[in-house]
Amino acid sequence: MNRDIRGLIESARKRRDQKLSIQLYTFLVCLVISVFLWALVRLSKEYYYTVDYRLIYSGAPSMLRLAGVSDTVLTLKLKAQGYDFFMERVMTRADNTYEVSLRQMKLKPAGTGYKGYLLTPALGYEIVSQTGYPHSYLLTDPDTIFFEFERKGTRRNR
Repeated sequence: MNRDIRGLIESARKRRDQKLSIQLYTFLVCLVISVFLWALVRLSKEYYYTVDYRLIYSGAPSMLRLAGVSDTVLTLKLKAQGYDFFMERVMTRADNTYEVSLRQMKLKPAGTGYKGYLLTPALGYEIVSQTGYPHSYLLTDPDTIFFEFERKGTRRNR
């Protein structure tokens, strides 16, 4: 009789352990499915975000030297699908510098030097087209960058 009671207790324990493992397995499967569905919903939304690009200026017109710039950072406001946003922010760590050529800039005389400007929306479209992600470009800040040039060989005291 003692053996029968022990056998009964052991079989009840095995059934309870087996039932617990089935419940745990079911819970984990449901958790994985719910996390997957949550991620799909989050990645299907559109996100608005900003990216700062440090501008490097090159190719000043001949016989002139760049003396002053109003801004060296260009902020782009973009719109992207969640998956594209996730890929850019998490998976890739891009160097956010952009080289701007000043060769074709139109200049106007101003005192002893020259002044010019560059409209940044065209620059924003150019940067977005080079990233390779299907972003929607919205706006740039600042919208215009102003430049001051001086003749090579002259120094201005500040």
